[in-house]
Amino acid sequence: MANTNAPNGFSQYSGTGSVPTYEQVQMAIAATNTTAIYFGDPVVQATGTTGLGTGFIAQAVPSQALTVSGIVVTTGVAVATFTATTAPPVGAALVLTGTSFATGGGLNGAFLITASTTTTATFNVTGAYSSTLTGPGTATVYTPIAGIFVGCKYLSVAQKRTTWSNYWPGSDANTAAAVTAYVIDDSNAQFNVQTANSNTTATAVGFASTGNNIGFAIGTGNTANGLSGAYADQYTLTANSPVGAASNQLLPFRIIGPLNYTPDGSNPLQSINGNDFTSAFNRIVVAFNNAALKQFSGI
Repeated sequence: MANTNAPNGFSQYSGTGSVPTYEQVQMAIAATNTTAIYFGDPVVQATGTTGLGTGFIAQAVPSQALTVSGIVVTTGVAVATFTATTAPPVGAALVLTGTSFATGGGLNGAFLITASTTTTATFNVTGAYSSTLTGPGTATVYTPIAGIFVGCKYLSVAQKRTTWSNYWPGSDANTAAAVTAYVIDDSNAQFNVQTANSNTTATAVGFASTGNNIGFAIGTGNTANGLSGAYADQYTLTANSPVGAASNQLLPFRIIGPLNYTPDGSNPLQSINGNDFTSAFNRIVVAFNNAALKQFSGI
């Protein structure tokens, strides 16, 4: 049967804990954070104007594109300048493509950000490069996710009591106290998620994609039930990647396989929506690939 395009985020599929809490840990959302976070959304560590963590979490974004105007290399330390935007997180990866210097060639690949501001990112490099950047190329930041959001509680200003909610609506909390968030961050956790394509027509993500890394698109959350609209983005698979191979190792999830398949390659539930792995919008099982607890270097 054809699958329905109705993403609802990343749902716990297995892990080292037990239902209903699995590996949930408590984190915090700033009461002043006006961006809604839905049940099943990937989240990241929130950062300030120097790229350092604030102690809070925020809804994740798949990647951050920077418009680079210059890169200066001094004794192995490079500083990229770009149009003002949110400071890239320290510990995130900066992927450069298409750069070129008058001498030294191109400065392309993935680099760990060691310092940043709203207009600069600092990272270490090897080799000798001139000060003349002839081709700024493109730059994309990949931030490790902190986990999957599965609800919160906060002191509601409107209701004058503690409210338990599937999602953080972006307002209504007493600003004198942080919002308590529940997040699954265990490195052994696996998630059931729908596939789709953020760039073009979606097709099935079948057995051939098992073992590949994959990114996500945040989609549109549902305020009626608090569920996420996030999905595994087929456009980020290696064959489709607009950035190149340097970015694929940095994607947040690893595909374990199609949902509910058996070792002989069949699915006894194939007639149920989402289980037909020969049609678009099928559901897959994923595990963390680039997450805060799995990184060698973090924020």
